[in-house]
Amino acid sequence: SKIDINNCNIYREYEFVYEEDNITYHGIIDLMLEYSDNIKIIDYKLKNISDNEYVKQLNGYKNYIEKLFKKKVDIYLYSIILSKLEKI
Repeated sequence: SKIDINNCNIYREYEFVYEEDNITYHGIIDLMLEYSDNIKIIDYKLKNISDNEYVKQLNGYKNYIEKLFKKKVDIYLYSIILSKLEKI
């Protein structure tokens, strides 16, 4: 699938820290594209993109960013070796 990188704010290595239920979460989003009505989060992995831990991690990013930006968020994993982009 293609992602349009025109008409969006591009954030690379977007770092965040937040606290929920007395647990501190810290993450760095590889690539975040902010459009007028939605946001796409893309996480780079070397090869394997079918690990459930990644899905859990990305859903954490998604929940946080949706609250922060008040926009719909789609999450993707990108395999560098396979040049494959997969929507989660």
